[in-house]
Amino acid sequence: MLLRRLQLRNHRNYAHLDLEMGPGVNVFIGANGQGKTNLLEAVAMLALSASPRSRRESELIGPVAAASRIEAEVESAGRRVELTIALEQGGERAHRVIEVDGARRRAFELPGHFRVTLFWPDDLGLVKAGPELRRRFLNQILVQVEPGYARALAGLKRVLEQRNSLLKQIAVGEEAAGVLEVWDDELVRIGGQISTARAALVRQLGPQAAERHAEISAGERLEIHYQGPPDDFTAAVHNSLPEDLRRGSTSIGPHRDDVRILLDGREARGYGSQGQQRTAVVSLKLAEAALVAARTGERRVLLLDDVRGPGRDHLSRRRPISARTPCRRRSLEGQLRSDRGLWISWAISCLECSAANRAAAGCWGARSRALFAT
Repeated sequence: MLLRRLQLRNHRNYAHLDLEMGPGVNVFIGANGQGKTNLLEAVAMLALSASPRSRRESELIGPVAAASRIEAEVESAGRRVELTIALEQGGERAHRVIEVDGARRRAFELPGHFRVTLFWPDDLGLVKAGPELRRRFLNQILVQVEPGYARALAGLKRVLEQRNSLLKQIAVGEEAAGVLEVWDDELVRIGGQISTARAALVRQLGPQAAERHAEISAGERLEIHYQGPPDDFTAAVHNSLPEDLRRGSTSIGPHRDDVRILLDGREARGYGSQGQQRTAVVSLKLAEAALVAARTGERRVLLLDDVRGPGRDHLSRRRPISARTPCRRRSLEGQLRSDRGLWISWAISCLECSAANRAAAGCWGARSRALFAT
């Protein structure tokens, strides 16, 4: 999987951008606010059909005009494909048009033509934040490798919108409770498909993440467990009606799922230090990349945004993502060298534990260019 060419027109702070990508490591360096993250966001949208950062598509349209455009040429299995995402402002919302080789496609038909693995600074929230980020993590993998999953997600969104609207109408006496039956059935059907796919993914992801984590964390044990709807999903939806009417929203379904992340048998969210949590995220991302490659038969494009973490002098003050010792750094580099995807990173930084021993171990600025050379 390769990204050959990228064009941006009025995407966030890019009025006009034309890039020809190299076949290996592509590194973008610049000061804060120059648009490095915006560049990676545009690439990710080609795989996911939507921004991994913003809920409002109108935020993606720059100041030059009331429309924006992302165009790219990608290569998969030796075949080149032209992908386009165009946004046009219409009132408070932006209208999106997606094309594959010039033919219009719906949003759920885009994933699969191009695949990426993302690593953002906010990914630490996979451990620290609430379940929404962990569901999004699973969704971003599955829409790229599981046929029909993107369509199921779109269907779930429609079901929840309709059911929640009816709940509010029933609560004030405008509708009878019987009108929910068809939407309850759809919630169970579509929600069951989504939860089944997520559970299977976590079962596959868990051993690979644990193996990688043990190698870069001096043997610490990482476990992940999927927490989906109750076994009797149908009965749970029926029994939740009083609470749903009180809240005016649906309380049971895959939109409430979560993934437990454990380190040595304890909750990483409360037990793990920030360094341990970062290493757990790295392990999950490496496992994701390996799983996608295994499922699709080709390596994906790997996007790294700020490998240092927040702050320009982050690494001079605290330990980096890679590890606490040179040995653990070398373990991580070994993992990365085995995954020769296209890398796009916004920052060059040292991977050592402190400024004092950077010279002895070598700076990431020099090492990154040689990382995939062998």
